[in-house]
Order: sequence, then C-alpha cells, then structure tokens
Amino acid sequence: MVLAVLHSVVTGNWMEAKDGFIRNRILDNPAGGSYIALVLLCVVASIASPSIFPTVRNISNILRQVSIVGVVSIGMTIVLLVGGIDLSVTYVMAIAACIFAHTSKSFIAAGFPQFWIFSAIGILLFGAFIGFLNGFMVVYRNVESFIITLGMGQTLRGLNYIYTRGAPGGTVNTLWRKIGSEALFGVIPHLVVIFFALFVIFSVILKKSIYGRHLYAIGSNREAACLSGIKVHRDKIIAFMLCGLTAAIAGIMLAARVRVGEPNGSNGYDMDAIAAVVIGGTAMSGGVGSLTGTVAGVLILAVMHNFLNIIGADPNLQIAIKGLIVLTAVLIQKNRSK
Repeated sequence: MVLAVLHSVVTGNWMEAKDGFIRNRILDNPAGGSYIALVLLCVVASIASPSIFPTVRNISNILRQVSIVGVVSIGMTIVLLVGGIDLSVTYVMAIAACIFAHTSKSFIAAGFPQFWIFSAIGILLFGAFIGFLNGFMVVYRNVESFIITLGMGQTLRGLNYIYTRGAPGGTVNTLWRKIGSEALFGVIPHLVVIFFALFVIFSVILKKSIYGRHLYAIGSNREAACLSGIKVHRDKIIAFMLCGLTAAIAGIMLAARVRVGEPNGSNGYDMDAIAAVVIGGTAMSGGVGSLTGTVAGVLILAVMHNFLNIIGADPNLQIAIKGLIVLTAVLIQKNRSK
C-alpha cells in the first residue's frame, strides 16, 4: 500500500491515490458503511420532512430515545465480541426500573429522597450478579448463551410480575425527574450525557486495556486464546457481568424517563440492541466490532423509527423494515468473512 502511494505521488496521481486510500479505509471499516447509511438516511428524512425532522426539538427527542437503547447496546456489544448473546437484558431493565421506582417512592415517603443512591447501588450489583449467573452457566455448563439468557429472562419476568403484580407503580425523586426529562444547557438531554460517559469509559476498556484485547482474542479464536494464556472462562463471565450492569443502568434511566416502574416498559430493547450492534458491524460470531459502530447502528434505528413515525407509517411496517435491515447487515458480514 505504501509503495503504491509513493508511486502515485511520483507519477503525479497522488490525489487519486489519496482519495482511493481514504475510500478503501472507509469501506474496509465494518462501521464505515453504517455511518454512510446514517448520513444518507438523515438527508432523505430532512428532504422529506424539512419542517419537522431537522428541528432541534425532534433531534433532541431522537437523542433521548437513543440514550437508553444505546446503554443496553454497549453491554450487548461486549457479549457479542466473545461470541455470546444476552436475551435477558430486557427483563433486567424492567425489574431494575420497577425496584428503583418503588424504593424511591418509599424513601420519598420516609423523608429521605437522597437515599436513592443505596437503591441504585443495589440494583447495579443485582444486574452484575444476573450477568455472572448467565456467564457462569454458559461457561461451566457449556450451554448456548441463547438458551441460558432466554430462560433467565423469563425467570426475571415472572419475578417482576410477582413483585409489581403486573401493574406500574412507584415514582422517582425530583433529581431523576430532571435527568429523565430535562437537558444540559437546554440542548443535550441528561440521559444522553450518561450514555456518552459510558460510551467513553467502555471504549477505553475495549481499545486500551488488556481485558479489551482479550475479548477480541476470545471471539476471534477461543482455542488460540486459551493457548496464549488468556483466562477465557473468567473474561467471558466478566463480559456477561458488564452486560447485566449496563442493562441495570438502562433500567434506572428508563424509570427516570417514564417516572414510574413499568413491568412492560422495556419490551423490545433486547432486539433493538442486537439489531443496533449487528448494523454497527459487530460480528455475531465474535471477534470483530466496536462501540463506534454500535453508536451508528443505534442512531440508524432511532432515525428510521422517527422518520417513519413522522410520515405516519404502519408500526408493523417498521418492525418488518428493522428485520430486513438486520438480515442485510448479517449477509454483508457473511460476505466479508469469506
């Protein structure tokens, strides 16, 4: 590649070489196509609905929607990188939101609204513990993560219905009401700030830490990772724990946004997270992907939903389109891996 560029400079075709190099870098990057698709989608939506889509209010609403599913998608990316999947995140979110809302209501009634911090810490530990159980059974019982997390999710769903009796309840204090509905400087929703902070933290973990390199190695070739001295079982369990942790955080954010604990309020977040991660270029087989790509996938889904709602499209059509997008992304991944 370097010799080709030098030759182009000598022959006077350096501009063409530069353009070709940039184009190849974009196309070879798994997330590059996602960002191109995102830009094109935004352009189409702005042309089709110039009075609604590009407005500050609408963009702020899109970002607020992106924040919660984005946090779930961070954890899902980590699990997919090691070749797993977690279908329990929806129910971790739901039970986290309900517990947070109900305990916050109790603290408010007792005159100690600031005690929400203890509830939040407990919920985060609970989410990590569920992830630990998922990872432990996947690793040491050698069962597919799809089955384990599906069963765990249904268990949590039943327990949450018992806890809430299937009805919304609880509330959040003034601080979390502001976090869920207001924006920093009146422009950037507070939920987006939380999402961005988590994105930065986990991006550093994946790209700059030894643990992050281990995740990519495990997903690329588990046997080779074992032979190189990587503690595959431990690192894979931690990946599921991080996924459970981010799902619990998303549950607290969901409670802040809707201001109550809704047992069914998180339905569909698992599929949206998986779709976003795959659209963003993370391979279902593991070893390939990035949080930068995941953000692109989350934004594509959010913009698509927003645009289809603006034009009054059938909600069932939105589901079908989402499925087609995921199928297309998976097929593209398959072609690249050949």
